[in-house]
Amino acid sequence: MTLDPKKRDVLISKSLSYLLRHGAEKEKLNINNQGYIPIPDILNHQKLKSFKTTKEDLFRIVEENDKKRFTIDLRNQLICANQGHSLAVVNNENLIKLSKEELLKLNIYHGTYKKKISLIKSSGGLKKMNRNHIHFTCDEYQSISGIRKTANVLIYLNIEKCLDQGFEFYKSLNNVILSSGDSNGIIQWEFISKIVDLNNGSELDLDAI
Repeated sequence: MTLDPKKRDVLISKSLSYLLRHGAEKEKLNINNQGYIPIPDILNHQKLKSFKTTKEDLFRIVEENDKKRFTIDLRNQLICANQGHSLAVVNNENLIKLSKEELLKLNIYHGTYKKKISLIKSSGGLKKMNRNHIHFTCDEYQSISGIRKTANVLIYLNIEKCLDQGFEFYKSLNNVILSSGDSNGIIQWEFISKIVDLNNGSELDLDAI
């Protein structure tokens, strides 16, 4: 049975996300500390071979990806995911560290769901979970990634307090803002400045949550 071309592209994109963000080591792929894998290795992996993926397919999918999840290094014939890694081997070398001066100009927020707010508070704050970073965005960068389209609340950070605590923030190649939080991978509840309900624009009462 021949797959619909659009569905095939989606399946290839999902396979790329898995291999580049989470599965490279398990799948015996050679990934460097910036998250890049040689394109021939990716194309030769069974997950992509099963869709008869060509280099042209790969380039088209990277170019047309709505959230710009991937970057291709043409010179060295490498491909990486721009963010979202859970692999310990991938460090921050492929990211741009944001200065204090730039951070203080930005309104940085994390998108999530209203039903999860009480759990976030009771668990101590925002956590990176199994990933390398907590994901944020801001209006200034006009990022099309970093927040789920279905999110219905925005959690804003008090950047001054975060900086005083020593938290570091980075920008990915597709303008997602990333932070590992503290040594336990957390940005505590006390560093949240406000939570905005996207349905009506109102601010939630942090003390009442």
